[in-house]
Amino acid sequence: MFFTLQRRFLILLLLPVTIVLLVAGVGSFFYARSYLLDQWTTAALLRLEKSAHQIEMRLERKREFMRLIAASEMMPERIAIQAYLARQLCAQPGVKSVEIVDFRPEKAGAGLEGNGLSPHLPSSVPKIGRMVMRMGPHMAADGQWPMHGMDNPGHMHNTRLIPDHPVSVTLDESRNYLSLVADFGGSNDAPAKRLLVTVEFNSFMKGILEAGESEHSYACLIRSDGTYLAHTMPLMSYATKMGESGDPLEKRVLAEIGKNRSGSLSWKGHPPHWVAGFHEVPTTDWYLVLFSRGEAVLAPIVRFRSHYMLAGMASLIFIGLLIRWNTRPVARSIARISEALAEVEKGDYSIKAPQNRSDELGQLARGFNRMAEGLRQRELIEETFGRYVDKAIAEELMSRPDALNLGGEKHTVTIMMSDLRGFTQASEKLSPETIIKLLNRHFAAMIEIIERHRGIIVDFFGDSVLAFFDGLDKDRGMRAAHAITCAVEMHKAHHRFTLDNIREELPALAMGIGIHTGEVIVGNIGSEKRAKYGIVGSAVNETDRIQSFAEGGAIIVSEQTYELVADRLVVVPKGQVSLKGLDAPRDLYEVKSIDGQTHLGE
Repeated sequence: MFFTLQRRFLILLLLPVTIVLLVAGVGSFFYARSYLLDQWTTAALLRLEKSAHQIEMRLERKREFMRLIAASEMMPERIAIQAYLARQLCAQPGVKSVEIVDFRPEKAGAGLEGNGLSPHLPSSVPKIGRMVMRMGPHMAADGQWPMHGMDNPGHMHNTRLIPDHPVSVTLDESRNYLSLVADFGGSNDAPAKRLLVTVEFNSFMKGILEAGESEHSYACLIRSDGTYLAHTMPLMSYATKMGESGDPLEKRVLAEIGKNRSGSLSWKGHPPHWVAGFHEVPTTDWYLVLFSRGEAVLAPIVRFRSHYMLAGMASLIFIGLLIRWNTRPVARSIARISEALAEVEKGDYSIKAPQNRSDELGQLARGFNRMAEGLRQRELIEETFGRYVDKAIAEELMSRPDALNLGGEKHTVTIMMSDLRGFTQASEKLSPETIIKLLNRHFAAMIEIIERHRGIIVDFFGDSVLAFFDGLDKDRGMRAAHAITCAVEMHKAHHRFTLDNIREELPALAMGIGIHTGEVIVGNIGSEKRAKYGIVGSAVNETDRIQSFAEGGAIIVSEQTYELVADRLVVVPKGQVSLKGLDAPRDLYEVKSIDGQTHLGE
């Protein structure tokens, strides 16, 4: 059975525990997940802010020198000052060259020659002015400034202009060099000179590498439109723009960059596949972006989830075993009591339930054993004293609510009484064992016939049997017919009983039967402690007198009984007979047959 007691315990106890563990685990997981993501966001944005600040400071340092060079144009010793400042600018980390170009037409084509030209600059571009100064790090000491046609920066991407002096930041297509360009002197529409500083872009990569230094993270530097400027993953060197692969998280990052200076995002999943943070590089349209694997960021909570699941499963198994260990004896005890109940239901009252427990189940078992013993004693009493009522009639009587109540009701019933003739004289010559043997054999045959015809045995009086035929809801004629038919069959059975006695050299005893129909009180007679179902009334005494008038082998019926079934009987009238104890004589009839069925009288 699925819904056994043990399984109910397992379900009703394990289910709440499982729900509690599940709710606690899920709640703890999401709380810790939120906490770790917040921690990562705070740390990542701090790192990005630090890296962006470093990049901005490196740019700003070079811009300061460029502003100083532009400001020195108005000084008398501008050449010397600009040369000094150019040497200081070349000494800055990552600076490859510093160039000053004069745009004035009268200066075009003229210049100074010198050594140490920077080999990194492109040369196949139109000359647009006279090179006033060109200096690389290896030339910063001797102060020679060779003449050279300046490269046209038109192929570079303008990123931003500095508001103080018109300084712009450009990056070449190879992403190797960064150019800082500022025009000064003259007017805004016709500047006199241009200052061009070429810087190795790798000098700005330190901040990016620091941001993406973890093996589970990578960082990149992009423009506001998503164009990659640098990337810490070599495999991404082929990519030109963020989001071109269709990655949803990269697209969301680009969308947020257009709205905020910094922020963080995470992708779907528990843990999310990737988390991202971004921060703007001040005074530029650059953004540092950091991507980290969600499993790495949430590694502690992922480990906690695995360990929690294992611990939860172990706890549930342990609780299940504990429940099984405690409920199995209970289930076994209840099962044994149930089996004992099934045996009692079958009529076996000798079964005993184990009562070696000291708890409530032990009390139940002891109570069951007492009940079984009481039923066994009751059955013994019923078998000894209540066996004279047919089971079908007993069940019919028990179905009546008032059947077992003391008292009774008036009924018109047919009463039958049989008696063995000459038994008293014969018993004086026989041993007690033989007398009991004779009576038991006789009564066994008579009881079977009476019960078959739905008669109710009231009592045994020595060798006499008193029975009545109530039939409850049956009509009176049918009850009388049952009684007479029963008497006919009793005589036949007694004839066989007599033949057996003769063969065993025992006395041949005759039997007389009297039948009468009259009103009696039917019900339980006695007290609360001891009672029997029987009849009381003058009709019982009259039946006894009629029976005493019947000779051996005869069936004598009263006038009241005869009138009920006269059309079915063959009788010999006995006339009016005076019976002992009765005032008036009674008309009696000797039955020869009923419905053509005769009896063997003696």
